[in-house]
Amino acid sequence: MALQSWTRSDDGETGDQLSSTESEPADPPASSSWLFRLGRALFGGILAFNALDNLWNLDERIAYAEAKNTPFPEFTVPMTSGGLLLGGIGVALWRRPSAAAALIAGFLVSVTPVMHDFWNVEDPEEKQQQIIHFLKNTALFGAALAFLKFGRRRSA
Repeated sequence: MALQSWTRSDDGETGDQLSSTESEPADPPASSSWLFRLGRALFGGILAFNALDNLWNLDERIAYAEAKNTPFPEFTVPMTSGGLLLGGIGVALWRRPSAAAALIAGFLVSVTPVMHDFWNVEDPEEKQQQIIHFLKNTALFGAALAFLKFGRRRSA
C-alpha cells in the first residue's frame, strides 16, 4: 500500500490529488472524467444555445432590454450574448476554460439584476417568475465561478 498525502496549494486550499511515495500510476485529472465532460457539455452547451437564441431573436431581446431601461441595448445585448456564446463553447470544449467561465460569469452578473429585478415587479405571478429566473442565474453564476477556479488550476 502506498503512503499518500494531501497536497496543499499556495493559496492554502487542500488539493484534490494525492501524492504517492511509491511508483503507482497517478489518477487522471478530474477534468478528464466522463462526468466532468458531461457536466461541461451540459453547462456550456445550454448556455451557448441560449446565447444563440438571443442572437436569433435579437430585436425581441433588445426590446425587452429597452423595457428594463438597459443602457445602450442595441450594443449591450449582442455583445453580452456573444460573450455568453463564446463562454459556453469554451467551457463545453474546455478551451481557455478560465476565460470562457469568466465570460459566462460576466454575462450573468451583469444581466441577472437588470433583467430579473423581481423587487421591482408588482404582479405576484410575474414576480414569482422573476425570482425563479434570478435564483437560476445565481446558481449558474456559482457554477461559472467553480469552472473559473477549476480551469485556472487545470486546463487539460
